[in-house]
Amino acid sequence: MTALRNPLFRRLLAGDAVSSFGDSALYLSLGIWAKDLTGSDSAAGLIFLCLALPGLFSPLYGHVVDRVRRKPLLIAMNAAMALVVTALLLVRSADQLWILYAVALAYGVTFSVPAYGGLLKDLLPSDEAASARAALITVRQGVRILSPVVGAAVYLTFGGGVLAVVDAATFVVAILFLVSLKIVESAPEPAGEPFLPSLTAGFRYLWRVPLLGRLAMAEAIFMATAGLMDTAAFAAIERGLGKPAAFFGVLTTVQGAGSVVGGLLAGMLVKRLGESRGSGAGYALFALGAGAFLAPSAVLFLAGAALYGLAIPLFSVALATALHLYVPSRLQGRVGAATGTLTTITQTASIATGAALIGVVDYRLMYGVLGVTALACAALVVFRQAPVPEVVPSIADERAAAPA
Repeated sequence: MTALRNPLFRRLLAGDAVSSFGDSALYLSLGIWAKDLTGSDSAAGLIFLCLALPGLFSPLYGHVVDRVRRKPLLIAMNAAMALVVTALLLVRSADQLWILYAVALAYGVTFSVPAYGGLLKDLLPSDEAASARAALITVRQGVRILSPVVGAAVYLTFGGGVLAVVDAATFVVAILFLVSLKIVESAPEPAGEPFLPSLTAGFRYLWRVPLLGRLAMAEAIFMATAGLMDTAAFAAIERGLGKPAAFFGVLTTVQGAGSVVGGLLAGMLVKRLGESRGSGAGYALFALGAGAFLAPSAVLFLAGAALYGLAIPLFSVALATALHLYVPSRLQGRVGAATGTLTTITQTASIATGAALIGVVDYRLMYGVLGVTALACAALVVFRQAPVPEVVPSIADERAAAPA
């Protein structure tokens, strides 16, 4: 991965790894905590609703991100979250359940603010874009294999308060890595454009650049059925394989391992194949994995999970690389927010649909829909490929090209 030779990117990646570990260790334990306090599955489920809701306001966050410097914004966000999570030390009973929801909402905002894309655009030369995105996905998937287990173990052994303090410490570590970055950022966009046109600029840019629009649309279409995945998995484990629900943990571990391998390969493949064919290869792999899920065999089922893990980084890195290369720095926030909004809306709808249908629709039909949708997405991005636009140079490109 060529981006790993860049010392600035290595620092950013290290800070992101530490913060991601703390994030997933805590927010996945918030549902357990809510369940323990109330005995209610609905109370636990509301944690994940709180995590998802802020994503609906992504265009507003993108508008702000393009008008400020990204490094100070990320430092401020990490500092705010370090303070917010310490509020969990006040939770003693179900009367303080609202604190868990407030923390989950704050996490949801943090996850939805598209500040990293613009910072990476200014930090990295264009030829390092694919490897950088692949490294980020690899590290994030890698820490998420272990962090939920570690988070749950700390919570069960020492309580949620200790887990909150540990998470706050990871935010502080991320701040230290960000402070150490010596980066020249692009100038923030002046506040002259009317609010509504500025807010929708990301969607309009996707429309004007067919390659970006097609990649974003393919991911949104895919996410419109991807929410069926976990719902169908529980039914398949119980009815198809005759395994206990705990087998889901094995499934997610295999999928996570596949994602790590996929992340290691994705940067090289996307750079070699191009964004369209790299994305199409990811969707085709996913369709193959969905087919393996139909077999009443634990071995094939786990092979399908591994293919699923391999596939996700391919089309994710392809889209992220295209956004890095073909979007100006001071549109990165709004274009990233536009793609995030499309996928959030469709994924949320598919999760609700899966939950409603699993009692009346055979899980094999769900997997069939997933496979057909993935193939349709592959066809959308590979056949009659959109023209590749010119690369929008980054500040790092301009510095490299400047005479010594």
